[in-house]
Amino acid sequence: DLSGLGLSSPLPDFSSLIALEI
Repeated sequence: DLSGLGLSSPLPDFSSLIALEI
């Protein structure tokens, strides 16, 4: 999810950031 990288939305998609950490 690009929004998790902050590319698609001004606020990070924390669920995507957590998925990247796993």
